[in-house]
Amino acid sequence: HYFIQSNLRMASDEDMEDAIQWLKKFCEENSDSYEKEETPIRIIAYYITAQELQGACMNWASSYLKNLECPLNFAIVLSYHIAKEVELLDTSQNFTQHETDQGPQTVASEVARCVFNKVHKVCKRWNSAPEIPYFVREYMLDDNKIFSGSCADQNRRKKMEDRHICIPSLNNLLQLEGKRVSFYAVYDGHGGVDAVQYTLQHLHLNIANSPHFHSDTERAIHEGFEITDKNFVIKSNRENLRSGTTSVVVMITSTHLHVGWVGDSQAILARNQTHIDVMEPHKPDREDEKKRIEDLGGCVVWYGAWRVNGTLSVSRAIGDAPHKPYVRCEAWI
Repeated sequence: HYFIQSNLRMASDEDMEDAIQWLKKFCEENSDSYEKEETPIRIIAYYITAQELQGACMNWASSYLKNLECPLNFAIVLSYHIAKEVELLDTSQNFTQHETDQGPQTVASEVARCVFNKVHKVCKRWNSAPEIPYFVREYMLDDNKIFSGSCADQNRRKKMEDRHICIPSLNNLLQLEGKRVSFYAVYDGHGGVDAVQYTLQHLHLNIANSPHFHSDTERAIHEGFEITDKNFVIKSNRENLRSGTTSVVVMITSTHLHVGWVGDSQAILARNQTHIDVMEPHKPDREDEKKRIEDLGGCVVWYGAWRVNGTLSVSRAIGDAPHKPYVRCEAWI
């Protein structure tokens, strides 16, 4: 279960000062490079494509920085900068390549180790500079940024297959023109962590990369879900992955709150002990979902819960390659 709370408050110099103090402490306690043999986080993917490089690098960097107790907003902008530096490298010259029928792919563990080294090198460079780079200060001191909090509960499950993401100013982070967009999402994985980790790394980037990101947010969300699902299904078929994830995304601008979702992950709008339902979850026992599945030749049966073809208890998700086309990924907005 996840809880994300957002509120508007003015950015303060204290946020920047916390980041500077963390940076100074990190540089005092760590060397110029990551020298341990084992990786600080688990690298799930074996190979990544050129299109997956940015999202994977940002996620690896932010996960490592989280373990190091780096202030959240500083970790976000630092991770983006590190990913951009790795993207500038010639992958064919710096990392082992693996040829596939979809083209060359890069060994993920080698890229991840490069990311961890970059964390150390960039931190050392920024700490020794006369002042923090302007784009970091611009992001950290954005007066219109929404501040948020989140928490997660694994409950009694052996593994945590859920993820969440909070980016207070997505367009500012990615240095995109236009009005500020805050991005929040919860991803509820099942059948393993591959799908949920892939979605965590790439969905927000696929939405932001849509040419309709500012002009037609609804269309951008649709396209982001579609591209993320399509690319992960290709990866699943290539690597024999069977996992999937439901997803609910909330994007906030100065005038609108957009909610996009597939599956039964849910979101509500709450204030002063009252709430408003802002979406309808996709479940197999919904009449419209049941009819769609049966029209495709599938079935919905009761087996402890209503399940698609007696297996999955969700009717829409990212991934779940063996269950296409019955479990689809057409987002509702």
